Amino acid sequence: MTKQFFLSAVFFILIISASIGQQDNRNPNTKFLTKRGYSFPDSAKTNTVPGQVSQWPDTLYYNTMYKATIMGSLTIPITFSSIEISNGDAIVSPNVSLGIGYTWFYGDFIFNENDKMTVEPTFFFGVLGDAGIENNFSLNRLAGFFAGGFVGIGAFTLFGGYDVINHYPLIGLGGRVDFFTISQKYLHIFGKVHEVRKHKSIARPITGE
Repeated sequence: MTKQFFLSAVFFILIISASIGQQDNRNPNTKFLTKRGYSFPDSAKTNTVPGQVSQWPDTLYYNTMYKATIMGSLTIPITFSSIEISNGDAIVSPNVSLGIGYTWFYGDFIFNENDKMTVEPTFFFGVLGDAGIENNFSLNRLAGFFAGGFVGIGAFTLFGGYDVINHYPLIGLGGRVDFFTISQKYLHIFGKVHEVRKHKSIARPITGE
C-alpha cells in the first residue's frame, strides 16, 4: 500500500464519517439531548441524580439562548502558511497542511423550532496533529508532520507545535472545519447549562416527541 493511497483513504474516511451517519428519523434536537442525558418534561425520568448537580435545567425552551461551561468538537485544522524556526532562523513556509484535532470553545447555543441548533462560538483552543503537503500536492512524501495546539477566534486560527519529521518548532496561520458545523451530533456539552436570559413567556418547551 503506497503512502498516497493510505493518506487519501484516511482523508476520505474522515470526510465521509463527518457527513454520513446511521439513518435515524427522530427529531435532531431529541437525538442530541437524549444522547447527552437530558430527561424531557413529559418523561418519567428526572434530570437530578441524588447527591449530584444536574447538568441540564428541568425544562428547555425553543428560541432561548443557553450557555454551558464549555463546548467541544472534533475538527480538521488547515494551515495555509507557517514560520519554521531552525538554528535561530525563522523561515516562512508556504506548505499547506491538514490533519485532525479537537477544539474546546466558549459560546452560546439555541434550539430552534425547525429542529436545528444555532451555535455561536467566541473563543477556541485545542490540540491537533497536522501533516504537511508538498507544494506540488504530491502525497508520496510528507513535507512535515507537527503536533501541538491552537487558539482562534471564528474560523481564523493560530497554530503552534513541533515538527517531528524535520525536528523544529513552528507557528502558523490557518483555519478549521469543525465537525459540529457539519452535524450537531458532533457537538459536545461540558458542565452545567443555564439560560443566558430568562426565556420568554411564549417560548415553547422542548418535548421528547
